[in-house]
Amino acid sequence: MQRLDSQEIEAIARELNLSAAELGALAFTNSGSLNSLDTRLVHAGFSQETLAASHGDVLRDLRRVCGQCPSKARCARDLARERQATPSKYCPNEQTLRALEYEAHQRTSAQVLSFPAARV
Repeated sequence: MQRLDSQEIEAIARELNLSAAELGALAFTNSGSLNSLDTRLVHAGFSQETLAASHGDVLRDLRRVCGQCPSKARCARDLARERQATPSKYCPNEQTLRALEYEAHQRTSAQVLSFPAARV
């Protein structure tokens, strides 16, 4: 990115539906926060691949928010200790992750409850 001029950076950011500042923050984010996001997704019953297929825009937003999160160190410590109960206190993505988890649960429940048509 250092070799791009400001117009090129703005164009890329616009294409990704980000501001230039958000794009810069993501470009220089260490992979630790994205590893933490991976783990949080697994706890919610997803992988980045499955979420990308069903909700690509949501995954992009989760990555953006995670990359800019001021609580990266706390998140990594909690995940290293396998503490799942506290992210609601500091994780800006927690509400979205809970909504995705709820949606997946609703979809699974609906599949279990849909009975095949009775044969006559």
